[in-house]
Amino acid sequence: MIAVLLAAFLMLKHSRRDPLLRFQHGMAAVRNGDEETVFREAGLLLKTTGFESWGHMLRGTWFLETRKYVAAAHEFGMAKDDPGTRIEALTRCGEAFYRMNQFVDAEQTLLQALELDADNSDARRWLASTYYDLGAMSLALQHLKIVGINNPSDGRPSRLSGLIHRDFEQFGEAIPEYEEALQRELIPEEHQAVVLELADCLVHQLRYDEALKTLKSASETAESLAIQASCYSALGNSNEAIAKADTALKLDPLLRSAILTKAAIFLENDRAEEVVPILEAAVKTYPNDFDVLFQLIKAWRLTGRTDQADSQEQKLAELETLIDEFAALNKQAFSEVDNAELRFQLGRLAIRLDRPELAGSWFQAALAIDPQHSEARRLLDSVQNEGQRIPD
Repeated sequence: MIAVLLAAFLMLKHSRRDPLLRFQHGMAAVRNGDEETVFREAGLLLKTTGFESWGHMLRGTWFLETRKYVAAAHEFGMAKDDPGTRIEALTRCGEAFYRMNQFVDAEQTLLQALELDADNSDARRWLASTYYDLGAMSLALQHLKIVGINNPSDGRPSRLSGLIHRDFEQFGEAIPEYEEALQRELIPEEHQAVVLELADCLVHQLRYDEALKTLKSASETAESLAIQASCYSALGNSNEAIAKADTALKLDPLLRSAILTKAAIFLENDRAEEVVPILEAAVKTYPNDFDVLFQLIKAWRLTGRTDQADSQEQKLAELETLIDEFAALNKQAFSEVDNAELRFQLGRLAIRLDRPELAGSWFQAALAIDPQHSEARRLLDSVQNEGQRIPD
């Protein structure tokens, strides 16, 4: 009798574990790119009473990994009512919505996941990214702080916090976030980006020696050389600054920061005539860049081209006004999470400042809040299709 009961128990235990083993096998197949095995195991789970949601989770994970986000969201939606898969299904569904730029749907779904599990770091990461793309930076920072506390080895939350502060020119607040990120784990590409972003913040804080020391751990790129050039220029070592800027420009002839550093040194050393053609070419590349135009006007005046300088003074003043307006609206968007029109106006200003990628981000944020915003849709399509400035 005992043997019979034991055998029955073992059979029951095996039957209950077998579907979960199928799920694990299917997840391994996802990682290996084995579509046939994924769908075979998912199909068997869908036919197993009580484990249908695991089949949907498996198919949803495959669709998510293969960037079929609509299908992924559908599959995860089919798994969100099962207590065994609910939290993970909501989290992955939120990720799918985020990747489709459906930020409002992503926010609502991820908040549901957090209601069930406040320690769900994945949900908080995607929610922070959602708020970042919506321009709701204060909310993004709140979630990133919690993710960082719960994951002390992960450098990504601190990096994104630093990036947010840097975007708003809060360089003093950004620096410790970047330093913390470098103390944690980052993939090589992220490590390089963090070093450059940290060095840039140090430059804005006039901490040039620290910036140069930080850059020692960076690979030599046009960007890293341009930051070094800026530091050497500020420290009075003009020869080294020009050498670094020239090397950077060999790698990237259109690199704005290197052009500006070299131009500033030439202007300070009575070499305005040499820098005029450099800046005139730069203005063609960056027609609505305040700093480039400012230096060109200065160079023109120093070389007696007064009429040319006077002809651009009004445009320079207009650009300064646009920059101030953009900064003010950017700060307003920091806390106004659901203001679609504000984000639309930021997109229009970004277009006028020749920043099409930034404009596209703001138009997407506006459409996430108000999908019926026809002007945001029109300008987003224009930016994405043409990649150029749209006339007013």
